[in-house]
Amino acid sequence: MSREYPPQMPVAAGVVARIGGYRKEQGISVQALADAITAEGYACQRSTLANHESGRHQTIPADLVYAAACVLGVPVGALFHDAPCSACDGHPPAGFTCNACGAGKVRQP
Repeated sequence: MSREYPPQMPVAAGVVARIGGYRKEQGISVQALADAITAEGYACQRSTLANHESGRHQTIPADLVYAAACVLGVPVGALFHDAPCSACDGHPPAGFTCNACGAGKVRQP
């Protein structure tokens, strides 16, 4: 018998889906993303991300969203909106940063 979980909040569900989409698009495993998020300063376990992606958690912490965006190299806003940037479609040319949405920006340590 499978366990029923409360439905995710609509915004959280969209954010989690976009994080998972970017993760898969970049060929990053759940474990590798969790490790990179932890290295970014937000303690994160593989099971936490897996539980978010499977819908077991209704909400997602803002700090986790921020850390995931940093690791995935996407603007935080891209995780909240379906529509890609009208200037670069979310993918500026290699080595460039989109002035409209900030995609491609390299964070300095």
